[in-house]
Amino acid sequence: MKINLTKNFTAMVTGHGKTNSYLHRFKIIKTPTCLCGKSDQNIDHLLVDCQLLNQDRNLKKSIQRTNNWPTNKRELMGKHIKVFMKFTNEISLDEINVEQNS
Repeated sequence: MKINLTKNFTAMVTGHGKTNSYLHRFKIIKTPTCLCGKSDQNIDHLLVDCQLLNQDRNLKKSIQRTNNWPTNKRELMGKHIKVFMKFTNEISLDEINVEQNS
């Protein structure tokens, strides 16, 4: 299968990218907390829990029909790759991050 690698897709798969937890780890921003206020903004939070992405989370709806949610990343990259890629490419990490000031 041909996979079009984007910065969002790569960030979601590797955990390296514009999430607040990642940026906070390198002292680029003050807090790792997500703008939704529920928890630290990391990849698992964005995939499963973030209230700011609920409307965009067709990923969850599509996978729940065939599997238990939340699923693991291995299944996302295998059985559900098309839905996973669509989800990751539709979200804007810039819009859901806190101010980038240290």
